[in-house]
Amino acid sequence: MKRVILFIVLAAFVGTGCKYFNKNKKVDPIALQKAKEDSIAKAKAFEEEQKRIAEEQAKQEEMRKQQEYENTYRFHVIIGSFKVPSNATAWEEEVHKMGFSKTKILDSPNGFKLVSIGQYDTYSKAFNEIERINYERLDEPMEMWVYENK
Repeated sequence: MKRVILFIVLAAFVGTGCKYFNKNKKVDPIALQKAKEDSIAKAKAFEEEQKRIAEEQAKQEEMRKQQEYENTYRFHVIIGSFKVPSNATAWEEEVHKMGFSKTKILDSPNGFKLVSIGQYDTYSKAFNEIERINYERLDEPMEMWVYENK
């Protein structure tokens, strides 16, 4: 009896199930193309977002490294101080032509633009650089000083 019931249930399941498996579904080619295009667009948008996130993280890491460098090398050898920013830029270009390759313009708290020719991790290293530069230019010593960028 159990076998007969099992056979009937199995036959009913297979008999009705075949209708669903053998059904030929009509696929709308336009809908299929639209689905593919949507999928591709989503994938591209995801890739672009990932790329944007990676670029943003790289920028933040670069800024963090720059800030860390600035905090470590905070003693600058200053060769000029200007109230007018264009004068500071012109002097920086002139100093660069003199052979100083690590020039930089700093903003001081009092509003002046400071032209730096190098930055160091200790005051003594910055002061020694001033001494070295002026020793090489005994006939024309340059007025320089050490500035601590806090």
